[in-house]
Amino acid sequence: MGEPAASFLADAAAAIASEAGDLLREHFKQPRKIGTKAGPVDLVTDADHAADALIRERLRAAFPGHRVVTEESGEIDPADGSEIADITWVVDPLDGTVNFAHGVPHFAVSIAAVRNLAPSMPPSITSKAATVVAGVIYDPMRNEIFTATEDGPARLNGSDIRARSTLDLGEALVATGFPYDRRENADTYLRFFQAALIRCRDLRRLGAAALDLAWVACGRLDGFFECGLHPWDIAAGALLARRAGAVASDFQGKPLVLDARRVLAAPFAVHARLIEVFTHLPGARP
Repeated sequence: MGEPAASFLADAAAAIASEAGDLLREHFKQPRKIGTKAGPVDLVTDADHAADALIRERLRAAFPGHRVVTEESGEIDPADGSEIADITWVVDPLDGTVNFAHGVPHFAVSIAAVRNLAPSMPPSITSKAATVVAGVIYDPMRNEIFTATEDGPARLNGSDIRARSTLDLGEALVATGFPYDRRENADTYLRFFQAALIRCRDLRRLGAAALDLAWVACGRLDGFFECGLHPWDIAAGALLARRAGAVASDFQGKPLVLDARRVLAAPFAVHARLIEVFTHLPGARP
């Protein structure tokens, strides 16, 4: 049996993301159980785990030969023990956990189907040859679902979207974020922040990388950059940005791969200017 069409994968992911988003919205109304993972600013909630379990269950039922990689569960082999298919699902069940934990209604579900993603143990991502086939980001608090395929347009609630054609960095509204190791590496991250701050119209720190990338795709933002990201943060969003006409790369301007730790997405002119600025900063290389 051949690989399912990208549109079929996107439709399936959209249905699963919507269901997971409904679950998150219900959890958001209730008292939250909050824990930590790698450190005091790296939070996890009961809602992360509940959404993760739901998404894994639905994907394994719909695509029993596919591998699944999620932020909360790591790498999971096919449910039926059969030969592994070419598709791996890369999932963030709750992007924006800190927002969610503090009652800020800005978070999302991110699901991407990736071709040729090499398996590894312990769970990690090796992705030089990987291609994102389909990506979905669902914002349950706004009931907005962003979808894209490798050979189709980016869409928001079924309508085509495009990145803004901003030409001047001084007119650009750009989003960023700070990694979980910011207490140890604040000086490095603040160099990039300051360089953008004094050149852009304004910066935003919204707390959900997947939505930042989706908002670049639909023109609400003119760019996004962040260090320390993971494949589940960027797989769906980078595809959305590219299919909407933006450029997605690392901070050196190299084509974006899923294990890139520094991500920049913006329309061409803004992207080129930020690359020029970032490459001359101390600590610019990872």
